[in-house]
Amino acid sequence: MVSKTLQPVSVAHPGETVSDYLDSFEWSQSDLSRRSGLTPKTISEICNGKAPISPATSLALERVFGRPAHFWLSLQSRFDEAQARQAEALRSADWWQWARRFPVSEMRKRGLLPAKEEKASDISALLRFLGVSSPSSWSAVWRASSVSYRQTRRFSTNDHSVSAWVRLTELEADAVEISAFDERRALSAIPQLRSNTRVAIDKALNNAKDICANFGIAVVIVPAFPETGISGSARWLGDKAILALSLRYRFDDQIWFTFFHELGHILKHRKRQAFILDNAEDNLTDGVVDPDMQAVEDEANRFAADSLIPPAELKGFVSGGVFTNESIYNFADSMDVAPGIVVGRLQREGLLKPHQGNKLKQRAQWAYDKGDED
Repeated sequence: MVSKTLQPVSVAHPGETVSDYLDSFEWSQSDLSRRSGLTPKTISEICNGKAPISPATSLALERVFGRPAHFWLSLQSRFDEAQARQAEALRSADWWQWARRFPVSEMRKRGLLPAKEEKASDISALLRFLGVSSPSSWSAVWRASSVSYRQTRRFSTNDHSVSAWVRLTELEADAVEISAFDERRALSAIPQLRSNTRVAIDKALNNAKDICANFGIAVVIVPAFPETGISGSARWLGDKAILALSLRYRFDDQIWFTFFHELGHILKHRKRQAFILDNAEDNLTDGVVDPDMQAVEDEANRFAADSLIPPAELKGFVSGGVFTNESIYNFADSMDVAPGIVVGRLQREGLLKPHQGNKLKQRAQWAYDKGDED
């Protein structure tokens, strides 16, 4: 939940407190100058709010008034902070147009922004969530992220919404404890991950998190925001690998294909693209605009397809030409994979029509509705 911090409307300059002490002692500014060794000009500027209390001045006031130096420095610090906040509030009046491009309403629903709609509090909370101090610093951080998009012809994404989703995956991944990355262990765990697809989808996803943590990949599940079109992402953040799913899909064949697709990016493309955001049509085979990305995506697709159903075994099954629910179930059982994944593969290969075999698929029930409708 978002915490609320009340800020004072205004804070008095510490010079007012100095003047109060002078009145209490019935001293003039000249008296204070003689007692403290500070120049009359310095005393005048402090009392009139035109000069700050420096550490040296605070020590002089400590000896004269008997109040410790940190008392005077604290007054100065509070005043300086209040002044900075007021100046930022004036600047932030121009920041609302930037902030409103984020999925503010959805972020509020998820407790990432204050429940009450206030521009200033939304902007402040948004900056804290993003871990930046201003729109320009957000822009600098986002440009430096070196994200590669699996941008398709269908989707027109909003970088602000996408960056909010990415930031949320970072925060979720920070809380995941993982072992050091070990590619050999990751590859050897593929049969275990494939077998895990046969478990109920909610439990299976939790199992996948634990399995991947053992070989150094943080798996996080973060529902997409509007205007992202995101299905998942694969990212290296320093030495930490993050595999994120957006809950875009509802059937187990799509979910697990996406999972293994992102795993393929992590295992194969770290040196080529350390940060890939994927968006795809429901059939997972739409064309990619960038030819270079198309090659990367084709490789990740092949990794996912072959990891879920080894090609030699699939070829043997397909050559039999019998695709009844029973034969599909038996083949899936022999491959130790969910039958819905076999159905999805046969549909994508055109060997089954889109409506055939769907009773063998698991349908996931997510806590969030899809938020990235186009």
